[in-house]
Amino acid sequence: MLPAPAAAATPAPSCVARITAVQREILHRNLATGSGPPLNAFQQLNPYALEQAAALDRARAAGAPAGPLDCLPVAVKDNFASADQPMAAGSLALLGNQPAEDAEAVARLRAAGAIVIGKTTMDEFAFGIRGLSGAAGRVGNAYDPWLGPGGSSSGSAVAVGAGFVPLALGSDNCGSLRLPAVYNGAVTLRSTQGRFSSAGLLPIGFVNGTPGLIARDTGLLARGLAVLDPTWQAERAVAPPDLRGRRLAVLARAGDQDLAPTSEAAAAALSQAVDLLRAAGAEVVEALVLPGLDTRLGPAFVKGSGRRIDAQLVRYPGSRRSWDDICGSGRLPPEWTPAECRTLMASDPAAEQRARRQMASNRRLLEQALRAQRLDGLLLLPDRRGGARRDPSPAITCMVSSTSGLPAVALPLALDRRGMPVGLEILGASGGDEDLVAIAAVLEAQRGPLPPPRAVVPAGPPLDLAGHNRLVPLLGWQAWKSRRGEALGDLDPARFRRLTDDLLNRPGDGGKSILDLTTPASP
Repeated sequence: MLPAPAAAATPAPSCVARITAVQREILHRNLATGSGPPLNAFQQLNPYALEQAAALDRARAAGAPAGPLDCLPVAVKDNFASADQPMAAGSLALLGNQPAEDAEAVARLRAAGAIVIGKTTMDEFAFGIRGLSGAAGRVGNAYDPWLGPGGSSSGSAVAVGAGFVPLALGSDNCGSLRLPAVYNGAVTLRSTQGRFSSAGLLPIGFVNGTPGLIARDTGLLARGLAVLDPTWQAERAVAPPDLRGRRLAVLARAGDQDLAPTSEAAAAALSQAVDLLRAAGAEVVEALVLPGLDTRLGPAFVKGSGRRIDAQLVRYPGSRRSWDDICGSGRLPPEWTPAECRTLMASDPAAEQRARRQMASNRRLLEQALRAQRLDGLLLLPDRRGGARRDPSPAITCMVSSTSGLPAVALPLALDRRGMPVGLEILGASGGDEDLVAIAAVLEAQRGPLPPPRAVVPAGPPLDLAGHNRLVPLLGWQAWKSRRGEALGDLDPARFRRLTDDLLNRPGDGGKSILDLTTPASP
């Protein structure tokens, strides 16, 4: 009897097919309102993504080796320059601002084979943790679109958490990577200050802004970070068999900042983290207090940004060629006056030096404590309240890493009773980025798979890509016009849902068609 013929191997889908499927999923779900307000993770989808995927297919067919991120769909925060899409930094004032070249982080991702799916919605100029954008409107949490997504890398985190893409580029001034990542069930690293190139990132925050990645898991995070940084030591970032010999401490207070949980869910998550780490063999010290730190993150940390923004904008075609142009545009966040806008980013050498001294002092104190107590990391909650809620949390702890420049990895631990992710941050010594990712990988394995978000229900047929790219800035414009100071107007979740429905012209809503509206021109 002849042996049965071997089953033919199923050919891997082409890059074009893969990216087409990703686009289709985004167009079905990104602006869907059947489950509540839209996710609105993407401000713009890349109209050249399929063309770039086809070029990758041709290169592979010709024998070119696959890159480490071959055909991986990635999303890019709207404050990174991209030669094939505008960069508005979430603002009305910079709509249409078109960079001439990619930011270095974007260029590195592309060179590794990644396909940029689109630019993600963000808090305007990276100020805020609510996911509110003049350029695109409101972002909804991947686990519950009625709740806040965290920020300012809101759309990047939601794009990963909702399963649109496995990897997204973001930036962190104070929690802008860490908070939205854990709120949306994703992982991230705020790297050692200055380790990753910020070239081409709109320079808000002269000493503490840093680029980074948000990923679906620690393995993919490590792969992406190795692309961003040629000095990345991949072997150090791999999860060890266990954590025997590792010693960590729960940071209860840093200077005047209380870091203790303020809710039952947050306390339970922190306790779970300690138990999982101990089960993996680590020694965990509890209730560590570190006096002497100054974790205030005031305006001194953005002083001088205006001149660096000017140097970037003057190179691009656009109606705003300087920070002064932005402040005088009439398109500011409603809580800013033009004078406050100009003062915020003005040069102040004395303030800049104070911020640098504060960072150096905090870094020294934290690293001295790590050495003296033989610690591999400090444990704290990104949000002492636990998971995301509707209102922005007054209990975030991002300042410890941000005002010291030390690296911190953040990952979700569990879902609370509401079904919302609650996360943990692990802070380490300068240059210890890889070791933190390895510890997080062990904790992730101990935790097990995190339940995914509930499916978003589409409310009607999907838009095509051009229709999506036309609708989103209209949403931003229409919603922002109604906002007055802290009053959200049409950026309130329920009102933003209605506005989205009106612009989509669902049957029975009586709204205008998007074909009857035009994108606001720059004055």
